[in-house]
Amino acid sequence: MPSTELTPSIKRDLTLLQMRDVLDPKRHYRASSKTLPKYFQMGRIVEAPHEFFSARIKKKDRKETIVQELLADQKSREYFKKKYSEIQEKATSGGKKWYRKMQERKNKR
Repeated sequence: MPSTELTPSIKRDLTLLQMRDVLDPKRHYRASSKTLPKYFQMGRIVEAPHEFFSARIKKKDRKETIVQELLADQKSREYFKKKYSEIQEKATSGGKKWYRKMQERKNKR
């Protein structure tokens, strides 16, 4: 298998696949390696003719990359927004512990 050239869009998709455990709260995945693979192949999913009504993605819902498909899905966008606001609220809580941590970071420089 030849090594595939890493374009920014392919790199973004691979990074997203590595972080897939964050995307869906009800699915659990085995831990993957931190580095991007050198050898891989990209493909396209082709549905069988008998799946036309049951497991088909409509043409208007198909996107070029995985990131675009996730951002187009309303449920996932709501989940990402909720998780982002929770993280921001925790990070900017303004408590003593957070303030001391910031002071320690300043003093290390």
